[in-house]
Amino acid sequence: MLLSVFTSACGKKSDPLAPELVAPKTITNLAARLGPNSVILTWSRPTEYVDGRELKDLASFVIFRKEVSPSCPDCPVPYRQLTTVYVEDRDKFVRQKQYRFDDQELRLKATYRYRVASQLLDGSLSAPSNEVEITR
Repeated sequence: MLLSVFTSACGKKSDPLAPELVAPKTITNLAARLGPNSVILTWSRPTEYVDGRELKDLASFVIFRKEVSPSCPDCPVPYRQLTTVYVEDRDKFVRQKQYRFDDQELRLKATYRYRVASQLLDGSLSAPSNEVEITR
């Protein structure tokens, strides 16, 4: 009996964290500019979770887009997932700091709004980035 008292351990490594604290910090510098045949989106890679700890399980970025109606620019139109940009340097010492996506599936004279969210290996998403608007 004494032996079981001394050899038991719970294996606890640290206190559990609320899910909102283990989300990546929100991207705040999404930018859009016109390219010859596309809209070019650029943003910086987040390096920390919301709670300030180093971000280690970043898997991808999910890009969302919506088309703005010329007759009703303030009408509520939902964002739709456009694509996913994968992070391919997670295990490398030097990591890519800036990301870019060229959206070529556009209509002339159409106005688009974009947002980006970081996605972790477990599939959870950060809060959406700042919104950018551009007319092709």
